[in-house]
Amino acid sequence: MSPAGAQTPPSAEESFLARWLNVQGATVAIRHRDATSSAGVVTANQLQHRETLRGRLKFDQRGRYALTFGLFTGPRFSGGWDNTGWGINDAQKNLAVRALYVAARPVEGVDAEAGGLYIARGESTEITSYDEDGYITGERLRIRRPAELFFDEISATNAYFTASIEHVAVSKRLRHIDESNYQQFLLAKRVGKRVAVSADYTIETGRRTWREAMRLNIREARVIDSVILENYQRTNASAASGFAVTMEKAVTKRLDVNGGYARIDPAYGALNSDRFTIGRRVYGMATYALPKDLAASVFITNAVGRQGALPQRRLSIVSLTYNALPALRRAGLR
Repeated sequence: MSPAGAQTPPSAEESFLARWLNVQGATVAIRHRDATSSAGVVTANQLQHRETLRGRLKFDQRGRYALTFGLFTGPRFSGGWDNTGWGINDAQKNLAVRALYVAARPVEGVDAEAGGLYIARGESTEITSYDEDGYITGERLRIRRPAELFFDEISATNAYFTASIEHVAVSKRLRHIDESNYQQFLLAKRVGKRVAVSADYTIETGRRTWREAMRLNIREARVIDSVILENYQRTNASAASGFAVTMEKAVTKRLDVNGGYARIDPAYGALNSDRFTIGRRVYGMATYALPKDLAASVFITNAVGRQGALPQRRLSIVSLTYNALPALRRAGLR
């Protein structure tokens, strides 16, 4: 019998599976979403669910060559949640492989990727960049050799971009892999233990956008632990700019809070986080870690000042998420 509290080592079958499969993320979540437009119309009042699974099928034991996949719910580019049918919307049953790409590391610090990719953001968040559920289809080269090239990361991406709801599944987009309407060049650098910065230049369907972001760790201030400052400037196609300032604080070992202010221009499009969309708004979020790998969170945002018509002036979300990754890793799927 194993001593109390000791972990049972993975079986031979589990170890064999872990040799080929590396699970990187797995969650099951449910949330209530309530939103009102600037005209006072309730646009959302429903219970939603979300399932995600990210992983890698390794072609060699060290995982230098692998097939990376991401399976998600959600009906569109900026939406990873399905309606349960409880509320003002009909039930949805969307589950698709959004990411599927071959990754190779021929030498240490150099990674090449090709297929249905996640979007690289550096230190920018989904407020001023693209929604975390977004995707592109193409090729990316990442170089992480700071000793020779100063920057911690240098990446270049050439891809096909679409936000069409008909192209959520990567199988619908792979036939466009030889088409190119998206290019991104990104630099990222850590300065000591306190500062991380990034900058990128992105061409997306003809729109040219610069983005800069910095994460500053100031835990010694005690009032807040870190600040994220992010900006963007679109230089053509209804040229405009925007920014977000987010402050984060770990109140206790279980309770984290963050909040801030963002301004996203009206012509940005439904590409950034669907929690923020466009406009000038304040926001706040609290996340509490529960036992059994559960987490409960509350998110609230409200537009401020006089603005034009907004599809989402006020939004509140209450969610419960189960993180299955610790359990899968205990089973040997590392």
